[in-house]
Amino acid sequence: MDGIIFYWISWIVWVIVMYFIPKTVPFRFDFLFHLLAVMVLAGYKLESPLVSVHLSGPYLFFILCVYIRKKSIIKMMELISGSLIITLAYASFQLFSLLDPIWLIMKPSYLLCILLNYLILLLFKNWKHRLFVLLIGMLLGDIIYSGLLAYHSLPYVALAYAWHDNAVQVLGANILWRMLELVGQYIYTISHSRFLSKQGKENFNQ
Repeated sequence: MDGIIFYWISWIVWVIVMYFIPKTVPFRFDFLFHLLAVMVLAGYKLESPLVSVHLSGPYLFFILCVYIRKKSIIKMMELISGSLIITLAYASFQLFSLLDPIWLIMKPSYLLCILLNYLILLLFKNWKHRLFVLLIGMLLGDIIYSGLLAYHSLPYVALAYAWHDNAVQVLGANILWRMLELVGQYIYTISHSRFLSKQGKENFNQ
């Protein structure tokens, strides 16, 4: 059933942030409010003659645009360019999976997760920028995909529960990769410090 992954993961994250993150953390209240708002708005649709879209999408887009308003022009252009790349990648993947599904060697959501995370790792080093670009790109990509289907009179609801499930999987995989990066950096730091201390003792004994 579409939306189960989204709601399960969202509620787990909400509970963790609510009860285990200190209240002194600046982003805590804003994150809780926006996450709860997205969960509520995901169940409502905005109907128009061209496309139908779930309200959580426009809300997310607005919040993410507010997030980059204080960025420099160069950084903003970098984020916009990355978002356009992810947008085209998402829309292209959805079109290929619809028109030529024979090349899908595994579940489409898994392939989409691998593709988008591979691209975002090539584009950005900052993990916050990765999450921002992934969300914006997937939002715009699904809207473009729905517009293309609407042009050919094919019914499709943009940013539906299936999209939310895919977004949670993609973002979750990216956060997991970030955790692996931190673990790798920690192991490297510990091993490097031990090597330097061992080398210093050997030099001292000589």
